[in-house]
Amino acid sequence: MKNLRNFAIIAHVDHGKSTLADRFLELTDVVSPGKHEEQLLDRNPISRERGITIKLAPVQMAYKEFILNLIDTPGHVDFSYEVDRTLSCVEGVILLVDATKGIQAQTISNAYKALEKNLTIIPIVNKIDLPHADVEKTKSQMVDFLGVKKDTIFEISAKTGLHVPELLESISKKILSPPQKTEEPLQALIFDSYYDPHRGVIAFVRIFTGKVKRGDSLLLLQQGVSFDVLETGIFAPELKANESLGAGEIGYIVTNLKDIHKVRVGDTITVKKSDLPPLPGYKKAQSMVYASIFTTDTNDYLNLKKALEKLYLNDSSLEFTGIHSKALGAGFRVGFLGLLHADVVRERLEREHDLSLVLTPPKVEYRKAEKQGEIMEPYVKLLIVTPREYMADVMRLSEQHRGVFITMDNKNQITLTYEMPLSEMITDFFDDLKSVSSGFASLDWEFLEYRNVSADKMTILLNEEPIEEFSEVVVAERAYETASKLVKKLREIIPRQQYEVKIQARYKGKIIASERLSPFRKDVTQKLYGGDRTRKDKLLKKQKAGKKKMKLVGRVEIPKEAFLKLFKRSD
Repeated sequence: MKNLRNFAIIAHVDHGKSTLADRFLELTDVVSPGKHEEQLLDRNPISRERGITIKLAPVQMAYKEFILNLIDTPGHVDFSYEVDRTLSCVEGVILLVDATKGIQAQTISNAYKALEKNLTIIPIVNKIDLPHADVEKTKSQMVDFLGVKKDTIFEISAKTGLHVPELLESISKKILSPPQKTEEPLQALIFDSYYDPHRGVIAFVRIFTGKVKRGDSLLLLQQGVSFDVLETGIFAPELKANESLGAGEIGYIVTNLKDIHKVRVGDTITVKKSDLPPLPGYKKAQSMVYASIFTTDTNDYLNLKKALEKLYLNDSSLEFTGIHSKALGAGFRVGFLGLLHADVVRERLEREHDLSLVLTPPKVEYRKAEKQGEIMEPYVKLLIVTPREYMADVMRLSEQHRGVFITMDNKNQITLTYEMPLSEMITDFFDDLKSVSSGFASLDWEFLEYRNVSADKMTILLNEEPIEEFSEVVVAERAYETASKLVKKLREIIPRQQYEVKIQARYKGKIIASERLSPFRKDVTQKLYGGDRTRKDKLLKKQKAGKKKMKLVGRVEIPKEAFLKLFKRSD
């Protein structure tokens, strides 16, 4: 195992991780140049179409006398938990920076994570072949922000393969081999898993001590679940069975367990009756935003349930519970890691399971404080990287979104640290940030804590009857603005009735916004041909009295389409 090297590629989104992985696969003869799809390790069609990695991908390569285990990681902040668990399994990382964009927020965030785990970092400037690449400026930024030495930074083009062979040689020399602990009792960390309908849960593992082979009786420490190993193997990149896995290796174990909930990412696999402590893993991904999902055809509810359960088998960060809406029927409240995660899940459900869905606008989860009547909201820590000329506009925008300034690092790129309510960050902040910085600013964030906030439930009333589907928790300083927009939108999308409809927003016991939907008038006199005017007046008076009675005893008719239009208001 002295010739074994475990490493990952980390970078900001779209800096060329998967393209570099392709060049490695070609140089090590895993695939033939020009005879494979680009971004080979991005298996998901949505990942390919969007041009972003949304799932970690391991692969084993042979280079000279070395065995290289590579894990390609996602770059988007919503999937940073995939990076966290990857870094627990490797001894080194390639830190990739796009020479046309320079250091960006997740470059810094990922570098800090690697440093915290004391991993070997190989700094790389990529895309040096592009005409607008600024290699020297990018290298200076890497020296400033990451503290690396300028002469240790590689200059490559992952697209053309320029200097990639030299990089591959450097990996074998600079990254340390894993500790040799094959004779000790088994300890393996689960860093991913998926469900196979024939062979049960297949766990992706890093073996830290001991070895494992087919037929071994093992134990999942956290769950207390025993199983017999059906198969072990490596990623080639497809699953390839072998005789055993030993200390330092990255591979898979076929558990034959039929319940995905029993095989948790971060759990430790060991031998039965072991008194070994669990390996330091990582926490389960925490849902940050929540949305409700309904089918446009209520008969598809069971299909949606099956689709979510199937999706959970390969995305354990997903959480969902059943709910019911008077207007939209049965559905699910689903927790997501962020807005991109929500969008990817929706698209996968619709495309892979042929469902027509409505996803309500994602919201944060408010909590009741221990003190009676107080509400708490989630706060996040933002790291914003921006060119100097956009700093003032970025700071102004952050303050408009209730951001609290913490620190600033004044180098050739400005890094700003803010603490901000999560509800503000998911409300157009990222789009506005790109707008005020001409697309140059980048953002990374992490959850901080729940803090007290002046907020309450805003209830929408239609003719004084509360409509729960339109109600939500709103922060006091946003209440009037939110209420005004919402009642106006409802006035536009609710069909006119035979009687007047009052649309009101109630907040802290007061009506803070209202609109009036005038009735349509049915022509009750159309059957009269001429004749006495008093007959028409009598019919109209009778109609008016009837409408008054309808208003008192009737409910406002709201077609399903109106709900769908409202829930798409943030599109």
